[in-house]
Amino acid sequence: MRHVLKLILSLVIAFSFALPAKASEYMDMDISLGRKVVARILCKEEGEVNYVSRVRENVYLFSVFYANKEARFFVGVYTDMIRVQGKDFQTTTRTIPYVFDETAKCGIVDYSIPDCPSTEQLVSCSEKTIEEQLDEKFWDRPIPDLLDEDLRKALEADRAEQEANGEQGAEEVQGEQPAQQ
Repeated sequence: MRHVLKLILSLVIAFSFALPAKASEYMDMDISLGRKVVARILCKEEGEVNYVSRVRENVYLFSVFYANKEARFFVGVYTDMIRVQGKDFQTTTRTIPYVFDETAKCGIVDYSIPDCPSTEQLVSCSEKTIEEQLDEKFWDRPIPDLLDEDLRKALEADRAEQEANGEQGAEEVQGEQPAQQ
């Protein structure tokens, strides 16, 4: 009895020091990654996996037709790993590492199943803000177009400055009257 009590006490202490993994900031990317990972684990098409709901901050519920019935899977997406557990099939539990690309706001998963012919990387990106879309559109143009645009803006600014200076000069000339004798 004393050993069981010590074991329970040590487990309580161990779990109290274990910190939960930080959740991802991008819910749309998490849902897309979860759908892709469940599809890969079951060797199904991504379209066959349905998003059901958000269970907690970083845990999502998906459903798919599997083993002759509707099966549900919990997917937790953390900063460096994805955990998948079957609600009906507890043996279907996986912890899969993934990498988050900060600049592109994309999650990249290298995971394959030997029985499944699909082996490419799973990539899911978060939706970009309007400012990021405009910035991306700007930099996707060829450099000569960017240089032409800068030259056009500089010439327009120079022309506007000359016109402003020209009008001031004309006003000064009109304001002066020649001396009458």
